[in-house]
Amino acid sequence: MKDILDTLEERTRAWHALGRQGLADAIWADYVSIRFGRTGDPRALDYLYPYLNHAVTETRLTAIDVAAQVFEGRGLKAIDALGYFTKNHDHFICDRAVQVVGAAVADSRDDVILDVLGPYLKHRNQFIRKLALVALGKAAAGQASEKVLAEIRRVAATSGPREDEVDMAIARAFAGRPTEEAYCLVAKPELADRTNTGNQNAVAVLVRGAPDEWYERACREVFEPRLHAEGDTGWMPGVIRRDGIGALCHASPGRGMEPLKRMLHLRGSRCPGHAMMGAAKECFAGADPQTNRGPLIDLARNGDVSAQRIASVCLGKMMIGVEDEETIGVLRQLCDARNKAVRAAALDGLGMAAKSTCDEELRRLCLDRTNDDETAVAALDALGMIYLGSGRADVFEDILKLADLCRGRPVRSKKHCKPLDMCYWATGMLYLGTGSTEPVEFLLDVLALPQVRRMDQYQWTTARALILIEFSEAIVGPKFVY
Repeated sequence: MKDILDTLEERTRAWHALGRQGLADAIWADYVSIRFGRTGDPRALDYLYPYLNHAVTETRLTAIDVAAQVFEGRGLKAIDALGYFTKNHDHFICDRAVQVVGAAVADSRDDVILDVLGPYLKHRNQFIRKLALVALGKAAAGQASEKVLAEIRRVAATSGPREDEVDMAIARAFAGRPTEEAYCLVAKPELADRTNTGNQNAVAVLVRGAPDEWYERACREVFEPRLHAEGDTGWMPGVIRRDGIGALCHASPGRGMEPLKRMLHLRGSRCPGHAMMGAAKECFAGADPQTNRGPLIDLARNGDVSAQRIASVCLGKMMIGVEDEETIGVLRQLCDARNKAVRAAALDGLGMAAKSTCDEELRRLCLDRTNDDETAVAALDALGMIYLGSGRADVFEDILKLADLCRGRPVRSKKHCKPLDMCYWATGMLYLGTGSTEPVEFLLDVLALPQVRRMDQYQWTTARALILIEFSEAIVGPKFVY
């Protein structure tokens, strides 16, 4: 397929001007960041100019972030192409130019970064100094430079940034390579007995990928106190535990069962349990199957409902694309569990474990589970994963039929029909990287509808599905796909 925007241009010439603008508004941010990310290609700015000058502040901020992604890591030479930001007469853009400039010198030597960002770090405008502090942490990520740390501390003392901004800047600069000084500045061990203080997210960034002794120390001094937070009544302890789970999972990629055991006792609590379902699988991305598969399978077979749900998604994440027969068999059995929440989680895990296998038996299973409201979304997601990138026309026909059925049903949610939304996303996965024009009309029908609040989710999902069709998984990245 040609460039997706060229194709859309041809297909929508008969549309009303507002409809065409709505299509562009839905697709531009993801499209530009994926097509031009880290290329330094100035052609990306042609797509961004309308949004850099948009009437909505949030849109302008997003456009600046996308521009930073385009020029990230391109070095000193790329700064010459950033005159639109650095010399703009609009203070909104000029004041935030440091975000793009800082991204451009990311991965450069610390002295280069400090030299380029120096004028911003010493600027008389306090707002610019604060933005420069954030940009400095990102640009020097993982370098563990004492020069950078000294500059962060100097700016923090003179510019009044928020405490969490300073913590995160230090954490990024020393990510994976903490020192005693950096750790103490971020983790604040002296406040360990006060579980609602400190920046646990920054600590997670700091120790992610670090040697075991730093990870264990962070668990002992920061994460564990939050996982065992107590209180009299109300929602606060649950929120503290939820945030502790998120931070622990972010700090633990590839560590598998070890972090899961630390938090599994909270699975029955609503707020922490929900957080675990979403975040625990991150601990199993890249984990050793030989060490972790047995305990996870045992948990999936013999655990309570919450444990089975968590184990299912974690199994799928760890065994993604491996086509392990035992894992697929266990998850297939759980798809027939009495509890429908377990069935849905098993379908999520099954889709990952059987990624791109085009298994016809699993196809029938997924289609059967779309008949139940509680498993329909997970079943459609699994169907898209099982046929990821295959471009199978017969599977597309199945999705079209399901979409027609969903449109005829009453919407239970006030916002949108989730199974219908997943039909659009499953289409994108089915045609991932194929460049096929076959599903374009189906997706464009959604984007042609008037932009009203209830349609926002459909249009956002559909725009991302169109992007999947043009770009391969290697380009869009696994986080965009699943």
